[in-house]
Amino acid sequence: MTVGVIAELNPFHYGHQKLLHAIRKKYQDATIVMVLSGHFQQRGIPSVIDKWTKTEIALAHDVDLVVELPFVFATQGADVFATGAIALLKALQVDVLAFGSESNDLEGLKALVNAQEDENFNALVQVFLRMGYNYPTSLSKALLELTGKTYQLPNDLLAISYLKAMKQQQAPFEIFMIQRENNYHEEDITVTETSASSIRAALKKGQSLKGIVPQDVEKALCKQVHFQDDYFPFLRYQILSEPDLTRYLGVDSSLAKKLKEKILEAENYQDYIQLLHSKNYTYNCLSRTLLHILVRLTKEEAKQMKTPQYLRILGMTDRGRQHLNRIKKSCSLPIISKFKREHRPLLALEIQSTMIYALPLEAQERNQLIKKEYRQAPIRKE
Repeated sequence: MTVGVIAELNPFHYGHQKLLHAIRKKYQDATIVMVLSGHFQQRGIPSVIDKWTKTEIALAHDVDLVVELPFVFATQGADVFATGAIALLKALQVDVLAFGSESNDLEGLKALVNAQEDENFNALVQVFLRMGYNYPTSLSKALLELTGKTYQLPNDLLAISYLKAMKQQQAPFEIFMIQRENNYHEEDITVTETSASSIRAALKKGQSLKGIVPQDVEKALCKQVHFQDDYFPFLRYQILSEPDLTRYLGVDSSLAKKLKEKILEAENYQDYIQLLHSKNYTYNCLSRTLLHILVRLTKEEAKQMKTPQYLRILGMTDRGRQHLNRIKKSCSLPIISKFKREHRPLLALEIQSTMIYALPLEAQERNQLIKKEYRQAPIRKE
């Protein structure tokens, strides 16, 4: 039995631990496989700690095999994020997909996936768009109109994208879902199941995380951590020096003009996003677009990366290694355990994103992190 989990671990918290413990309780001898976002995340923000440290933490908390979700999938909207992650889990031949959900209503979530195939769905979305609602709200309202149901909380929305990707890719996973007790975006550090957002907010304020996260996570967070504003000077340079911003993913001509006009007015990322925000450009959409400009991800490159091209192993236990040995002959994607010259086209974007991620570090740490992209073998935990 192999159970798949999709995660950002930004950072690892007790909610992640709860899910992993629940998996181990139900599937005692299972191999737990995690598809992990790397140095940048789905909301367009950097991971507070690097992907190798996140891998070590995952392996220390019951995960057997950690596979990287490539940058191009990890940093786009929920449907693209899910498409990449489900494709990797399908290639890894997992039996079960496990995730947390605020509603814990699998049948209700499936109903919304099926509703999106209704011939009236797209027409309804267009109606709400013309009424002035942004795209996510228009989707939600169209689904409510068709089914009488809607879900607004982030884990439920991701679950819908997972289920939709499973259906599109004919991935016959069993679903194991547990109740998520808090809002992913909650910034109250005192809640029982503290969110990643609240932990990042506490980090920025210099608050203690003792007892809020596991001890190994607390130790990792006492070292160099990365925040979005660390990259604003580099973003400003990219925008001012780039003659054609429309070549980057997410940038149309109207936004390109606004990007140039507002960049010198802003003090930091949040100022800039606030200046750019409108009904057509949501906060998360803008954050992702700015990241794609920063890392120089073009529309043409993204078009050529519609599906994952490889499985990159970040870490494993003995049980994880045994699973790889079982599937290696029948796996539909090449398995990469270490950078090789012939893999350069596949990993070029990961190297590029790591170089950007490392920019705020001191020279020695920066060089060490970049070299890991070339030299680091999968982390082993016995």
